[in-house]
Amino acid sequence: MSENSRRFLKALFGFDAAMQRAGDNWSNQSPCEEWTASDVVAHNIAMNTMIAGFTRGIGANGVEETGITDPATEWAASFSAVQEALDADGALQSVTMTPWGELPVEKFLGFVWVDPLIHTWDLSMATGQAPVLNQALVADGYKRLERAGESLVGPGRFKAAVAADGDMSMLDKFVAISGRDPRWVPGA
Repeated sequence: MSENSRRFLKALFGFDAAMQRAGDNWSNQSPCEEWTASDVVAHNIAMNTMIAGFTRGIGANGVEETGITDPATEWAASFSAVQEALDADGALQSVTMTPWGELPVEKFLGFVWVDPLIHTWDLSMATGQAPVLNQALVADGYKRLERAGESLVGPGRFKAAVAADGDMSMLDKFVAISGRDPRWVPGA
């Protein structure tokens, strides 16, 4: 297992923990403006499906985000499938067409692990949970997004960073640099 795959799986396990605490709050608005909690889950399922496909040489164009009918069950299946796919011999060395060009799976995981991490916060907030994120990943995620700067801003990616002040926690700084308001509350 590489450091990149380890980070990705740690972030997925955090998302899975938020899924276990989410209850039936799937229609709640999330901090992602046009997404409900269910949409956040659907996005993460699509990402898992895409990454599992990468390990078999299926490029990014072969996966679409679709609506889901049973978020908990569909998430559990995709979570299991991506873990199994990444465990296969040679999976991390597979090279395929990703949204950022042709890359080995291992390299793609080196920056995409931030996605399930921030979506753990989104899902937690949407479903009324106190967000519980791995603090080491949060600090590393903040550094990764800080280095990436505006290159990750755009449609289907992150929004521009929200202004952060020096007194914010590392989690709030991570949330802010990802284009979300750390003070977000449902219905506000």
